[in-house]
Amino acid sequence: MLVSRRLSLWILPALVLLTPACGEDTTTSPTDTSTSTTQTATVTATTNPTTVTAIASPDVAFTWSGSFVATIANTNTSPLTIRSITADLQQSSAGIVITPVTGTDESFRFDVRAPGNRVDVNANMAIPFTFYYTLPNGGREAVVSLSFNVATDAGATGAVTATVNLQ
Repeated sequence: MLVSRRLSLWILPALVLLTPACGEDTTTSPTDTSTSTTQTATVTATTNPTTVTAIASPDVAFTWSGSFVATIANTNTSPLTIRSITADLQQSSAGIVITPVTGTDESFRFDVRAPGNRVDVNANMAIPFTFYYTLPNGGREAVVSLSFNVATDAGATGAVTATVNLQ
């Protein structure tokens, strides 16, 4: 009896491992139930004027200044929130950006007087800007690049850009 007990202790696990599974095949493939709906906000940005004549800066820390108005137009089906505004100023010649000599850089600051951050459906928002700047090449021609990051109440997001030439 001792031999048969030892034999059964060895054979039983071997039979379990070697016996194929019985019944239905229950292999399942994973299914993707997530949905991704990235909506893009439809917005336009324009500037008036597109070319600004720079004048001597009233801020003694800078040589030149120029003012213009950027207008954001909301053509979405829900109100729009302006999340952020970024701006950059680069020296230029005839509207072409000129990279400064190594070790030099444009110096500028700007004032923005946005009346709010919400734009209703089919409405516009005029945002006045004034730039104060000094260029490393000593000139006054510059290109201002604006970027507006926006989101609608319906969840759509987007960014819109506008440029202005200062001469």
